[in-house]
Amino acid sequence: MPAAIASTYRRVMAAAGYLNLGLAIIAAAVLFTVAMMIFAEVSWRYMGGRSQLWVTEVSEYSLLYITFLAAPYLLQHNRHVTVDLFLSGLGGNSARALRVVIAVLGGALCVVLTIKGVQLVLDQYAMGTRRISVMAPRSWYIFAAFPIGTGLMALQFLDQLIAAISNRRERT
Repeated sequence: MPAAIASTYRRVMAAAGYLNLGLAIIAAAVLFTVAMMIFAEVSWRYMGGRSQLWVTEVSEYSLLYITFLAAPYLLQHNRHVTVDLFLSGLGGNSARALRVVIAVLGGALCVVLTIKGVQLVLDQYAMGTRRISVMAPRSWYIFAAFPIGTGLMALQFLDQLIAAISNRRERT
């Protein structure tokens, strides 16, 4: 890889790493907040209070954000679900070839999901679609995390592909 391209690539991946970390921190904060809200809701009902339907709704919507904001960070640091036992049992070239295939398939899937996710969010924004629920939020607010997460995961799969092709150790 030419030096100028390699330098730009390293800067882009470093920026993506910081973004992934920031989004993972946000996901952790959302998870903590939702856990505290559910604890407060259960405690409130135990003391005879009425159920707050919005707590359930917010916790449901938060699951999408928690998943798709944290996933790129986990993929970047190889903390996602993998079959390491199978890869470690293969020889050098076979394992490398399998890492290339996994990166290509994972990246392609994430690119397709990102494109479809962006289309979904833009359609929902244009139509002003709202969820039919107690809070009735705009649908695009809820689904915006999906294309962000899959787009960043596509970038991480590209990094894994380049690492496999160049026989570079993946970041952990």
